[in-house]
Amino acid sequence: MKKSIIGYILAVTLVFSGCSSDSTIKTQLSATITKMNNAEQAYKDAQAELTELEKSEQELFNQTMELTQQQLGELKIKVAELEELLGQRLTHIEGEEKSISKASKSVDELDAIIEQTDGTVEKSIEELKEAVTNRYELHSAFVVEYKKLTSLQEELYGMLVAEEVELKELKDKVGEVNEQNELVHTAVISFNDATVKVNVLKDDTFSNLQKEE
Repeated sequence: MKKSIIGYILAVTLVFSGCSSDSTIKTQLSATITKMNNAEQAYKDAQAELTELEKSEQELFNQTMELTQQQLGELKIKVAELEELLGQRLTHIEGEEKSISKASKSVDELDAIIEQTDGTVEKSIEELKEAVTNRYELHSAFVVEYKKLTSLQEELYGMLVAEEVELKELKDKVGEVNEQNELVHTAVISFNDATVKVNVLKDDTFSNLQKEE
């Protein structure tokens, strides 16, 4: 297993300091994206704790791999601890998934705002909606890959205390875990890039609204 399980996800920044115009479009857009931002709060709150769980689990895994079958009692205790940490991670991921799902339900509100606009502003909000939608889809893809990773890790933990497991089998499973870990890293990078794009387009949209006033 690699040194760390994953380097985790950037949070989208959707707070509108400096956007205090009375513009109806600006007010509606600010309210809609703030609603998304608030819905994502549970996801953001979980980030630090999830990272700590991953760190603790990795350290415990390294300790466990130093034990042998002759230390079966201690091995079983550590594997049980690993499985407990893994379960906690899954609970966090499921909570995060619900948080993002709740936020995504506000995306369609952008359609009503788009209908009230034209020209550059209309195009800006359309691009913003597309980017936000893509970001949420990428998060769903990340969750799929993350759950696959935890499933492989759970299989590996079980093999550590199983009787008559060949060293090659363990090495092969570790290889599967590491390969899946790379897919998770790729999903994280894609999501982070999408978050940056959303923030840039958000700023551009409010800049265009300002120019129209």
